[in-house]
Amino acid sequence: MSEEINEEVIENTDNTGRESLLPDFKRACLRIGAMMIVVFAVRCVSTILLSLTKPLYNDWSNVAKQLLEMVASIVFLNVIPITAGIFILKFPLKSGVKAMYSKPRYFGRALGIFPAGYGLAMAVGIITVLVGMLFKNTSIEESFNVTRNIVIVPDMQSAVVWFIHAVIAAPLFEEFWFRGMVLQTLKPYGNGFAIFVSGILFGLTHANLQQFFFTSVIGIVLGYVAVQTGSIITTTVIHAMFNFIAATSSLFLSNSSVQDYILEIAMGNNPEKSPVVVAYIIWSVAVMLFAVIGFIMGIIKLAHIKRYRVPKVQTEISTGKRWGVFLLCPTVIVMLLMAFDTMTFLFVTKKIMELIVGIFY
Repeated sequence: MSEEINEEVIENTDNTGRESLLPDFKRACLRIGAMMIVVFAVRCVSTILLSLTKPLYNDWSNVAKQLLEMVASIVFLNVIPITAGIFILKFPLKSGVKAMYSKPRYFGRALGIFPAGYGLAMAVGIITVLVGMLFKNTSIEESFNVTRNIVIVPDMQSAVVWFIHAVIAAPLFEEFWFRGMVLQTLKPYGNGFAIFVSGILFGLTHANLQQFFFTSVIGIVLGYVAVQTGSIITTTVIHAMFNFIAATSSLFLSNSSVQDYILEIAMGNNPEKSPVVVAYIIWSVAVMLFAVIGFIMGIIKLAHIKRYRVPKVQTEISTGKRWGVFLLCPTVIVMLLMAFDTMTFLFVTKKIMELIVGIFY
């Protein structure tokens, strides 16, 4: 028995006598990949369930439908994956929660990163739209569709539900998950690696190509803030600020006066501007100016990136090896295949739907 233990210690130790991190890193990658497989599997199940049960709630009021969609989204896209992640990652809940919600350092300075993050994310979003034009009239065109990101709410009661979901519920759950659980799991293997992987995984969970690049940039910015401040309190606030802009724009676009105005403009007419339309124009101009200023700030920060680098974590695993191990991990490969299918052809979901319909209908 003692000989086996000694052999394992020798095998897991590098030539400097330190215990190697590589075996633990490989296990962490396997667990991260397994967690993300659950994410896409649950998303597939939720899509199928909502499609099959739609006739049952089709006659409900708008606010009831919005409530159902919010609850379904929270349960299937947050609660179940997060719960599975706690067990799969073997996340130490008590100590982990205490660490992630500790008092943040440089809170005010960290909030100042928000304009730069928003500007860079918007620039990436615009580039994505332009790239999406290359896929016009193809089977994956819908995944690049900008309107997928716009939630149209039909009345004020539904708008309140949507706001609660977007500005409060989503930031709380997603920050706990990605800047909390995932980031803390990967931090022992390098802060930079943990920031980029957690940000990319955050982008993948949004399940369409148009949002993937935009939200990945946001995720990387939030990961950087989480490491620098030592807390996800700041990132939760900044995440809510990102979502507030998107949710407010969606509310304006849900207004019939605004919709009619945009339609008339598209037809080449010169319609009258109602107070709501004027407010929408002012809001849109303000957001565009904010994005431009933020983009300039982001470029300046990137030009002086050495000044803002996160503390390095000393590890014998090189950056290239870390990415190689991660990307060649079996569960990560399966996760990436599932993510690609979810964001493009939905082959698996459609085949399951056809099978269910064929059996029961």
